[in-house]
Amino acid sequence: MTQLVFGIDMIRRSAGPVSDAVYGLVRVTDSRIESEERDLTFSRLLHLIETERPALVAAGSLQDVAPDNTALFQITDALPYETRLVRIIGNGPAVSLSQAAAKYNLRFDKSNRMEAAKTSALIASFGGGEEVRVWAGETSVTVSPARALIRIHRNRRARRMLGPVMSVSRKIEADLLAKGLMFVSSLSRSSKGDRGARFTVSAPRHEVPVTSGRSGGVKIHVAGTRRDLPEFVPLTAKPPYLIVGIDPGTTVGIAALDLEGDLVSLSSSRALGQAEIISAILSVGRPVLIATDKSEMPFAVEKVRRAFSAAAWTPGKDVLIKEKYDLAEGYDFSNDHERDALSAAVSAYRSYANKFESVQKRVPPGTDIDLVRAGIIRGLSLEQILETLKHPKDLPDEPVIIEEEPVPDEKDERIQKLEESVAKLRKLVGSLSEEVEVKDKAIAALQKRLVLERDERETKILSSEEVSSREEELAQVKKALRKEERRSRTLRVRLERMKHFISLQAGDGCTALKVLQLLAKDHVKSLDDEMGVGEEDILYVLTIDGWGRSVIRDLAEAKIGAVILPRLTYQRAQSQHLIEEFREADIPILDGANLSPRVKGKIGVVDTAAFESALADWKTTQEVYKNEKKIGEIRGMVEEYQVERVKDVREKGIDPSLVFEVERPKPEVRPAPPVPEKPSAVFRPKPLPPAEKPAPREKPVSRPAEKSVPKPGPVRPVPSAPKPAAKPAPKKEKPVKRSAPPGPETGSAEKILFGVLSEYREERKKELKK
Repeated sequence: MTQLVFGIDMIRRSAGPVSDAVYGLVRVTDSRIESEERDLTFSRLLHLIETERPALVAAGSLQDVAPDNTALFQITDALPYETRLVRIIGNGPAVSLSQAAAKYNLRFDKSNRMEAAKTSALIASFGGGEEVRVWAGETSVTVSPARALIRIHRNRRARRMLGPVMSVSRKIEADLLAKGLMFVSSLSRSSKGDRGARFTVSAPRHEVPVTSGRSGGVKIHVAGTRRDLPEFVPLTAKPPYLIVGIDPGTTVGIAALDLEGDLVSLSSSRALGQAEIISAILSVGRPVLIATDKSEMPFAVEKVRRAFSAAAWTPGKDVLIKEKYDLAEGYDFSNDHERDALSAAVSAYRSYANKFESVQKRVPPGTDIDLVRAGIIRGLSLEQILETLKHPKDLPDEPVIIEEEPVPDEKDERIQKLEESVAKLRKLVGSLSEEVEVKDKAIAALQKRLVLERDERETKILSSEEVSSREEELAQVKKALRKEERRSRTLRVRLERMKHFISLQAGDGCTALKVLQLLAKDHVKSLDDEMGVGEEDILYVLTIDGWGRSVIRDLAEAKIGAVILPRLTYQRAQSQHLIEEFREADIPILDGANLSPRVKGKIGVVDTAAFESALADWKTTQEVYKNEKKIGEIRGMVEEYQVERVKDVREKGIDPSLVFEVERPKPEVRPAPPVPEKPSAVFRPKPLPPAEKPAPREKPVSRPAEKSVPKPGPVRPVPSAPKPAAKPAPKKEKPVKRSAPPGPETGSAEKILFGVLSEYREERKKELKK
C-alpha cells in the first residue's frame, strides 16, 4: 500500500508567532525520498498538507514544529482527517534523534535541518515514532453557509444556501453512519434567515471522518474536546523485544532489558505463579531470550520459556556472588533476587553483544535492527532474516503465548526433578574429580614454591631490619632537625628584636626599655626567651598583679639596671609593700610619672637625663634605707643584750638601781639641713620591777658616755642603742665630706655603742678574775 509521509522541521524562527517561522519539507513514499522543499511558511505548509493529504506528518520533536500548546492545537486542528501527527523522540534527554535513527541503521548530519526532516520521515515510514493525540472523546461538527461575496436580498440568499447546507449535512451524516459512530444532529436558524446543522459525535477528533474547510459556499468546522495533556500512542502496536532474566523461588525476581542493553523493568515479588510471571513480562514487552544464573535452567524458569517459545540462555557454570555484583554494577536493585535476575539478563546480553555489533554493520539502511537481532537470537542467519524482511507477508507468525499451566507429561514432575538432580550430581562428581587432580598438581607446585619463597623472605627480613633501624634513625634525625629549625627561627626573631633594641639604645638622649606586661615568673621567662633579660637592662612593668618574691629574686640574679612602674601601678606597689622588697633586693624601682616613657610593643624609650636623675635620687634614698636598717639591727642587738643582763641581775640579786641604760632621746625632725645633727648617747638607769619593795634610794644621775665611765662594781649599767635621728631628704648632688670635730662624732651611734661595750667587757673580765 502506497503511503505518503511528510517530514518537517523548523529551519528558523523569528521572535514573532509560530506563523512567522520557516519550515523544511521532505516527501517520502514507500520508504523512498520523493522530493524536498525549503523555506516554507506556516500557511504554505498547512496548504500543502490540506492539498496532498499525507498519511503521516513526522517531526523529530514537537519543540521543532510547535513550541507551545497553542501552536500544537493550531496544527492538529488544521490537519485533515486522514493525516496523523507523529513525533519521533520525546521531550526528555533519554533518547535523541540519532539514537532513534541508529535503530534503523540510518546516519545523518545533525547540523542540517533538512537531513533531520528526511530522517524523521524515513523513521515514520518504517513504523517508528508516536502519534500525537490532543483531542478527547467528543467532537462537534458545524455546517453553516459561507459569507456571500455579492450583495443579494436576504430571502434570496437564504433560499440559495439552504440546498448546499442540507446536501453537505446529509453527506456528513452518511459518513458518520458508515463509520458506525454515535452522534446527535440538530438544525438551527440565524437572525438573518440562514440555516445550519450541528453534529455532536461521541468519538475523538482523529476518528471523525470530517475535515474543516469551505466548499460550494458552505463552511465546515470540526472542533474536538481538548485534553489537558497530549497523548502519545506508538504507531506500531508490536511490543518491543526483550531479554529477560528470572530468579525463581519464594521471592521471584524479574529483570528485562531491551536489545540495546538498556534496563526496561526490574521487579521482585513473593509467591508468584507461572501465570503472574507471564503477565508481568507481557506488560513490558515480548521476550526472545530467557536467562538464568544457574548452569542448569530451573524447571520454573523452563516453563516460562516454553510459554513464550523463547530461546534459553544459561552460563557455563553457576555465577558467583562476586561476579553477580560486577554484572549488576551501575544498576539500582533492591534485594538479592533482583540482583540475580539482573546479572543473568546482563550476562545473556553481553554474550550476544559482539554478534549484534558485527551484524549491524552489514544490515542495509532502513532495516529494523530489533527484528534482525531477534532473528539472530532465534538462530537464523543474516541472509535468512533479510530475505524474510523483503517479503513481510512471508514472515512467520509470532508464537502463541500459553498463559495456562502446562499439562504434565507421562512422567511426573517429581520424577523429572529427581532426574535433573541426578544429572546435576553426576556432572558435579565429574567436575570434582577433575578439580581434585588439578589441585593435587597445584599443591605439589605450591610446595616447591613455598621453599623458594621462605628463603627469599628470610633474606628480605634481614634487609628489612636494617632498613627499619635506619628509618628510625632517619626519623629521629629529622625530628631533631625540625627542633633545631624551630629554635633557629626563634633565635632569628630574638636577634632581630635585640638588634632593634640596641639601635634604640644607641639613640641620642634616649634610653631603651624592655616592656614586661606582668610581674610574674612566666612573663619574665617569656621576655627572656624573646629579647633576653640581662645585666643593666631597664624593665618597664605594666602590672604587678600576682607578684612574688621569687620573681624579684630572679631579677636580682639577672642584675637588671632598674624597674620603672606607671604612676598608678607604683601607688599600688607601695600599698602592697613591693617597694620594700625591691629595696631589700637592691633593685632600683622608679616612678614613671615624671619619666614619661614611650612604649611600642615590647620595646620603649625614656629620656636619659630624667632617668639618671631619678636613679641618683633612688640611690640616695637607698643609702638612707641601708643606714636605718643597720641602726635597727644594732638597736635590736642592744635591747637583746639588755634583756639578758637584767635577767642575770635578777638571778644574782644585784641591786637594780645600779643598772643603767642608754638614754634614747626622740629624734628631731628638721627641714633638711645640710648636715644632719646626731644626738649624743646619754645613759640612764633602767627601772626594773622589784620582787620586794626596796628601801628608797637616791636616783642615780646619768652621765655622758664620752666623759666618764661608771666604776666597776658588782653591777654595771646596761647600755642601750640610741634611737636614730631623722634623716634629711635626699638630694641629687653627692654630699660633701667634712672633717669630724674633736671628741665623739655627732650622731655616730655605732662608735658610742662600741666604746660602751668595750668598757663593759673590760670591767666584766675584772669581775670574773675576782
